[in-house]
Amino acid sequence: MEDRPTYPGDEAVPELTERAGTRAEASITPLPILRGLGQREREVMAVLWTQGDANVQQVSSRLRTNLAYTSVMTTLDRLFKKGLLRREKRDRAFIYSTALTPREVEGQRAADLIRRFFSDSGERPELLLSCLVDAVEGYDTALLDQLESGIQAARARQLASATEAADANPDQEQGGGA
Repeated sequence: MEDRPTYPGDEAVPELTERAGTRAEASITPLPILRGLGQREREVMAVLWTQGDANVQQVSSRLRTNLAYTSVMTTLDRLFKKGLLRREKRDRAFIYSTALTPREVEGQRAADLIRRFFSDSGERPELLLSCLVDAVEGYDTALLDQLESGIQAARARQLASATEAADANPDQEQGGGA
């Protein structure tokens, strides 16, 4: 795996590089978490995740392609209306920032996938889980190991949370009757 900058608490992000004597050239590979968005929207999100808060001109200068100012402005406005960006009026321009980290977007995408996976099928959850495990194994056995580790970590978090709750309310088990 190549070394690339990371967001705090998130996966690798694209790098931006300067081309000598020309506008900024982005070597941005759209993040898979944004597949539901258009290519331009993914590229704009990657710029903002990498660079932080920016106005239309700053985003435009970091895009891989030359776009009209109004096209970048429209894309930013669309992303704002979709809830992926925040904006704040400063002087005569909006400053845009991401509303979600890549991890939060991925979490929402995963939750939606699981919701659809179980609700769109008339099969028993056990069968679906078995098929999911088989599919992951067929896709990438190392990913299967990561899934197992993730399940163990989730179980440990659940146990720790339940233990903390029980320690915080020791009288709850006694029934509270007189």
